[in-house]
Amino acid sequence: MGVNYLLYFGILFWSNFFIVFSRFCGVTKTIRVIEVFVRILPLKEKSFCDISEKAESLYQRTPFLFFAKKQKCLIRGFLLFFFGKRMGLDMCLRFGCQWENNILKTHCWILENNIVRFEVDEVIKEYDTLVDYT
Repeated sequence: MGVNYLLYFGILFWSNFFIVFSRFCGVTKTIRVIEVFVRILPLKEKSFCDISEKAESLYQRTPFLFFAKKQKCLIRGFLLFFFGKRMGLDMCLRFGCQWENNILKTHCWILENNIVRFEVDEVIKEYDTLVDYT
């Protein structure tokens, strides 16, 4: 019943890796890299909700360990897309935008089997979809 430090380390490592990679190579290439890792690193018998809860817990306790601490949705989006795909789930990473006070705001969220997961419906209804990665 001990703390699964390996999972916490994996969450921190992969989220930071994907954020840094996306900064240098863009989101589309990051998704391609995720697809490669998914093929070579399949994951069985994990709880998708457990991974999301542990990622949230780690972020709340130690936000300074994440490279994109002001972009929590992107950290969570890449991470859950990666782990969900590794478990063989039907995942979609959706990016959207909205205008607010003449400023373009962006957001991303996860869909599993075309159902929004771990996001407030009222929030994402304000965003127009830009692109889906499946």
